[in-house]
Amino acid sequence: MVINGIRSRLENNTWIKWGVVVVLIAVVCILVKSHSKTTPSNISENSSKTVNFAIVKTESKQPTLHYTGTIEAVQEAVITAKVAGRVAQVMTDNGRAVSSGQTLVLQDDRDYRNALAVAQVSVAKSQAALAKNQASLEQARSDYNRYKQLFDNHALAQKSLDDAQNALTIAEANVASAESDLLSANTAVSNAQDSVRDTNITSPIAGLASDRNVKVGQYLSPGTQLFKVVDTSSVYAVVNISEDDLASIEPGMIADVSTNDSGKVFEGTVEQINPVADSSARVFKTKIRIPNGEQLLKPGMFVNVQIKTGAPVEVIAVPQNAVISQYGLYNVFVPDGDRAKSTSVQVGEVFGQSVEIKSGLQAGQIIILSDVATLKDGDQISLLNEQEE
Repeated sequence: MVINGIRSRLENNTWIKWGVVVVLIAVVCILVKSHSKTTPSNISENSSKTVNFAIVKTESKQPTLHYTGTIEAVQEAVITAKVAGRVAQVMTDNGRAVSSGQTLVLQDDRDYRNALAVAQVSVAKSQAALAKNQASLEQARSDYNRYKQLFDNHALAQKSLDDAQNALTIAEANVASAESDLLSANTAVSNAQDSVRDTNITSPIAGLASDRNVKVGQYLSPGTQLFKVVDTSSVYAVVNISEDDLASIEPGMIADVSTNDSGKVFEGTVEQINPVADSSARVFKTKIRIPNGEQLLKPGMFVNVQIKTGAPVEVIAVPQNAVISQYGLYNVFVPDGDRAKSTSVQVGEVFGQSVEIKSGLQAGQIIILSDVATLKDGDQISLLNEQEE
C-alpha cells in the first residue's frame, strides 16, 4: 500500500513537470510572435533619414530658343578643270592650307603651247598681209584722186575713172578682209594663252583644301571637279526655324553654339533668315555666323544652338536633382515638420544646373535635395544643415 502510494505521487509530479514545460514553450512562442510583429513598426516609427535641403530662390534666366544645327563654311570654292588635258602634278592635298591664287593642279600644257605658237605665227602673217593691203589701198586711193582730177578737166575718159574706182573698192575690201583675219588671229592667240594659263589650276580663295578627286596622269575633261577649298576662318551654324518661333528671331541676335564633344561654347550672331519657308518642311533656314580662328568648328559638324531672344528675367528655380519625374508629372519633397511631403510642380526650361519652376513652389520655401529617389511621402526626416548648426 505504501509503495503504491509513492508510485502514484511520482506519476502525478511527472505530469505536472510536463505541463509546466508546455506552458513555458507556449509563452515563449507568443512573446516571439509578438516581438516579430511589433519590431518593424517600432523601427519604422523610430528611424529618421538625414537629408540635405536648399532654400528656393529666384535666378536670372536668359530667354532662349534651342535648336540643333549643322556647321557650314561661309565661303567655299569648287575647283574644276577648265580645259582638257592630262594631270602633270598635284600640288596640295586634303586638309592643307592654301592661299588665294595658289596652284593646286598642273596639267600638261605642251599641246596648248604649240597651239599658241601657231596662233602667234598666224598673227604675224596677218599683220604682214594687212600692211601690204593697206599700201595697195593708199596707191589705189591716190590713183583714183588723180584720175578724178583729170576727168573733171575733161582730160580722161569715163572708163578710166571707173576702172580707178573699182580698183579703190577692191583695195578697201582687201584691207577690211586683212583686218578681220588679223582680229581672228589675235583672238586665237588670246584663246591659246587662256588655255595655257588654265592648265595651271589655282584656288580663287584662301582656305583649306578638301574633297580631293584628282591624281597624276588622270585625263581631265572641262568641268571635272578636283578639289573644294573652304574658308573656315568664320563659319555658319545653319538651323531651321519653325513658323511659331520666326517672330521671336531677328538678325543681330546673339547665339551660343556648342558641340557635344568638347562642350566649348562659341558666340555667334544671327546673320541671315530666309524669308521663304522650305516647301516640304515649312521651316525657315537661318544662318548664324561664328568666328572660328582656332578652326575648331568643321563643316558638317552637328552643334547645339541657343538663340538669345530677349533680356534676362528672374524666375523661381531649383537644382535639377531636387525634381522627380514620373509618368510626365514632376514632384519635389518639402519638409512638413519632421516628415517629407511630396509636392507637385510645373517645370519650365532647364538652364545651367537649374530647372525653372512655373508653379507649385515659392521663393523662400525649403526643398529636400538628397535621397529624393528613395523618399516616400510621410517618411520621417531630419535636416542635415540644421543638425550641423
